[in-house]
Amino acid sequence: MLRLIRHTAVILITLALLASNVLLLTNTAFNAAISTALATTLGVRTVSSALSAKLAGSERQARVLKSAQVKRNAAVRGFGKNLTARTKRVAARGIAAIPAESIPYIGAAVVVSSMVYELFEACETLRELDSLYADLGVAENVPSDAMSTLCNPPPLEELFPNPLSQPDV
Repeated sequence: MLRLIRHTAVILITLALLASNVLLLTNTAFNAAISTALATTLGVRTVSSALSAKLAGSERQARVLKSAQVKRNAAVRGFGKNLTARTKRVAARGIAAIPAESIPYIGAAVVVSSMVYELFEACETLRELDSLYADLGVAENVPSDAMSTLCNPPPLEELFPNPLSQPDV
């Protein structure tokens, strides 16, 4: 009789262990419950708790990345909107200046003023591009020589020295 009870107990324990193994591998709720029970009673860090912590950290990181992506998208969208509007303005003024450029004497002034306007708009584009780079966190900035050449050009005397005003050597 004692032997029958012992054999029955061994068979029941073996079946319970097999069932728990199958449930641990196939049922996430059972796995989480057993993992939590082991972690709280024995103080053991289980694979399930480690993965849960990692998943919670990655969800936090995903939210941070999502907000950064939203900010970058807004910066790019704003830059594109401004660049489109500026390009339309420059093209419209350039086309409107064509008839005035053909007028003798006045045409030269119109050509120069159109060029000055286009340089001003190009400088504004470079400033916005620099701002976009900063918003995106891009380490590269607009080259300083491009900014200084377009936005702070040297005086005309430096670019085109007058050979008549220089003293003879």
